[in-house]
Amino acid sequence: MNAINLTEWILPELDKEKCIACGLCVDACPQHVLQMDLDAIIFSHPQDCQYCAVCEESCPQGALACSYEINWV
Repeated sequence: MNAINLTEWILPELDKEKCIACGLCVDACPQHVLQMDLDAIIFSHPQDCQYCAVCEESCPQGALACSYEINWV
C-alpha cells in the first residue's frame, strides 16, 4: 500500500469533458470549496476540502470522482 503525503491537498478529480457547469456541486459543497468561474467549476479553496464526497454524489454527469478512500486510524 502506498502512503499519500498529506501535506498535499487531496481533491476530488474533476473531468472537464463531462462537466456541464450546472453548479449543483458548488451548491452542495458544505465547505464552499467549489466555485463557478465563467463557465467552469474550480476549486477556489482547496485547503478547505474535507473529501466528504458530497460533490461527487451531487453531480448528475459523474464529472467529479473521489478516487481515494480515507481511513482514519
